[in-house]
Amino acid sequence: MKVALISDIHANIFALNAVYADLKKEKVEFILVAGDLIGYYYWPKEVVDLLRSDSRVMCIRGNHENILLETLSSNEKAEFYRKKYGSGYDICSDKLSDDDIKWLITLPENKQLDIDGCTFYMSHGSLMNTNDYLYPDASFELIKQNYSECKVTLFGHTHYPFIHTHENKIMINPGSVGQPRDIGGLASYVIFDTNNFTTRFKRLAFDYAQITKIAKSKDRELEYLWKIMSR
Repeated sequence: MKVALISDIHANIFALNAVYADLKKEKVEFILVAGDLIGYYYWPKEVVDLLRSDSRVMCIRGNHENILLETLSSNEKAEFYRKKYGSGYDICSDKLSDDDIKWLITLPENKQLDIDGCTFYMSHGSLMNTNDYLYPDASFELIKQNYSECKVTLFGHTHYPFIHTHENKIMINPGSVGQPRDIGGLASYVIFDTNNFTTRFKRLAFDYAQITKIAKSKDRELEYLWKIMSR
């Protein structure tokens, strides 16, 4: 059974649409989303609508969903994150329904599930903390500490894809769909097959020129929002 592993969409509907077109070709039966559906970019409603309407999707909450709650609870926090990340949270507040927001901020921080006899554990940053970063060049000891009891441990957060195996278990970070930081403009995700545990990392081009244009219009002072797309 084919399972798509994705993370860090960041309200980038152009990248998510590219992935979804590929998922159709792959005939994927489950889609696991390791958090950060929103933040940075400008299409949270389109992203949330697409994922909520798909019965194959199972999501957890990332740090940017937590930030959304902070911005809604405090004007001071909203201003702080606006300066740091741009106007994406203002668009969340304007475009998302109350039900959408409730759905986002009440997603679980982690999730364990069994698909076709293969166990998965989903967490955004690390086993211990949503905000932790587990990079591909982390020490073996740190990586070893972050294996769950499941066959597959799935993380996101860093926007850098990697795979690690230890004692017949697999750790995967599929990279970022919406803001890849290793190769700009190429959405990163994984197809995992529960029949034989094959893991395929896929890279898909999306129309980052549109994102660049709109980011320059909405958040001109935050150059990284568009420069990262052509890294």
